[in-house]
Amino acid sequence: MKKLYTLLSLLVTTGLLVAQTTYTTSFDFTTFSSEWQQETLASDGGWSLFNPFASNVVDAGFPAPGGDWQYAYTADGMCSCDKSNDLLIIPGTYTADKNWTVVFEYYFPGTSNNVSGEHVAVLYSTNGGSTWASLLQLDPTGKAWQTAVTGLKTANIQGDIKFAIRYSDNGGQGTGVAIDNLSLVPTDGANVHVTGKIQSDTPVFVGNDVMVQVTVSNLGDEDIYGVELGINMEGQTPYTEEIEEIEIPSMTTFEFEYPVSIDAAGLGTFSMTINPLGATDPMTDDNVFDVLIASVDGNSIQHGILAEEATGTWCGWCPRGAVFMDLMTEKYDDFIGVAVHNGDPMVNTIYDSWMAGSVGGYPSAHVQRKFKDFNPSDLEENYLLAKNIAPPAELSLDIEYDEVTRMLNATVTGNFLMNVISHRFNLILTEDGVTGTGPGWSQSNYYAGGGQGPMGGYESLPNPVPASMMVYDHVGRAIVGGANGAAGSLPFLTKTGEMHSYTFSTEVDMDWDPENIHVIGVLHNDQSKSIANVVSTSLLSSGSSDLPAFVNKLALFPNPATTEAFLRLQLQQAQPVSIQINDVLGQVVASRDYGIQTGDQVLPILIQDWPAGMYQMMITIGTETVSRPLVVGSR
Repeated sequence: MKKLYTLLSLLVTTGLLVAQTTYTTSFDFTTFSSEWQQETLASDGGWSLFNPFASNVVDAGFPAPGGDWQYAYTADGMCSCDKSNDLLIIPGTYTADKNWTVVFEYYFPGTSNNVSGEHVAVLYSTNGGSTWASLLQLDPTGKAWQTAVTGLKTANIQGDIKFAIRYSDNGGQGTGVAIDNLSLVPTDGANVHVTGKIQSDTPVFVGNDVMVQVTVSNLGDEDIYGVELGINMEGQTPYTEEIEEIEIPSMTTFEFEYPVSIDAAGLGTFSMTINPLGATDPMTDDNVFDVLIASVDGNSIQHGILAEEATGTWCGWCPRGAVFMDLMTEKYDDFIGVAVHNGDPMVNTIYDSWMAGSVGGYPSAHVQRKFKDFNPSDLEENYLLAKNIAPPAELSLDIEYDEVTRMLNATVTGNFLMNVISHRFNLILTEDGVTGTGPGWSQSNYYAGGGQGPMGGYESLPNPVPASMMVYDHVGRAIVGGANGAAGSLPFLTKTGEMHSYTFSTEVDMDWDPENIHVIGVLHNDQSKSIANVVSTSLLSSGSSDLPAFVNKLALFPNPATTEAFLRLQLQQAQPVSIQINDVLGQVVASRDYGIQTGDQVLPILIQDWPAGMYQMMITIGTETVSRPLVVGSR
């Protein structure tokens, strides 16, 4: 296993802590019990629980990245009310018999430069909660989970003690805070407390490393000099090593990133155990953590990349966008381009309004809405970056188009490889070969004359290029679900292994040529406002464009299927036929050799024992192979 240790931070907090009994929670409940107490001035009742597994997950509150999405939170955005004193009191009353520590994870993004002055504090009270004193003040730390550790020395304290966490928006409009994995434990010996997270909402490709962010807290009153680290990952050889150079003083936290190499596709649990060297840990239950990792085979998974280009016929530099969009389309089969027009006859108002507000000038481009507002000449660079980010779901697209009424029903289906929250489906229509006459159809061209260098032939064209010489491709005709996808098209929480579909209905405009229309299915991450995956097909696609010349017809039916599917082939000449079927993780689930086939054949495929989900069928006819998606429905 690869080893890399990067010290992210070393947080030193003085003081020790008192308790009567230990208290530990990961907030994996849906309602605060009576042992929890709150004080608040807010109309929403103060702290809430974010738990997507509860019945009401549509209004789940304050999404934080990664993790298990079960935590406590308070946030201004839900009520715009008085959050100046949201106090969450930790259950239990604690005495001065021992010194104790408080440790928890927190997500506290903060406003720009913390202009609101919001803050989070760990407090204690020696008079039953009538007044509170501060143990630790936390400032906003950005869009990642962090660990807080603090405590209280009890030598000069008499009586019972209570502990609490307080959020304050300082009377302004703050962002809020989430807390998770809270422990109140004895300060005794070399007490290691270990947590770890993958701060990502996507799977990892086989052959790549996934970076696990590890936090080791010393909650004891003895310093730790060196640790023994153990790694266990399903399907891989366990690994241990001693790291003597790590020093963790009492009441401090040591953070580092650890790369876990992924060798096989599937769902696997990564476990890390950390024990102190040369010391006895009085509590070992919190020395280990597990992280569920989804890994996929990049050679077999469906993974489309969406590029959206801001353009307009009035824009003299915009020929550059058209040239590079065409180059990328020719070079990469999974590159899906949309030219979003502004200020000309090809404008789609909804699409243009969103795009104009997301770029600094024209031409400009986004890839997956993750790599934003860059020069279209950098499309390939950003495409390659996006291809290295595995999608959380594989998509398929089923189209029903009535050529008489021009009504389109397009069903986008996603098979999810991991838990995701706040995702939506969307549908985009583009048209190639668009032409027109009259005002606005001529293309401004600052490359005319060659003074700006070559640009795909535009240097040899006039400025403007007459409408009679212009043909526009990738034109964004419709974004059916709105700029950010169709609300309600997916559950708020979509779980690993689930398959969901959503049907979009729209009319194809009479001025659009159906033969040149492309239909694009989109999976949109509404939390990050980025694109997770896309799939595209032609409106009038017969599904035969990739067939060998000696194959008249290939059909897979029914699709979706539940117990049995059939492959129909019409062959002009005798050819050997075989199939291999992979699941969404790239693992082979079935294969069969049908021998020599000729003429019109219907070949059965038994699927009655297969889990519901999306599969990819690789069909080899002679020496050529084509692929088709197969959806197995729930029984």
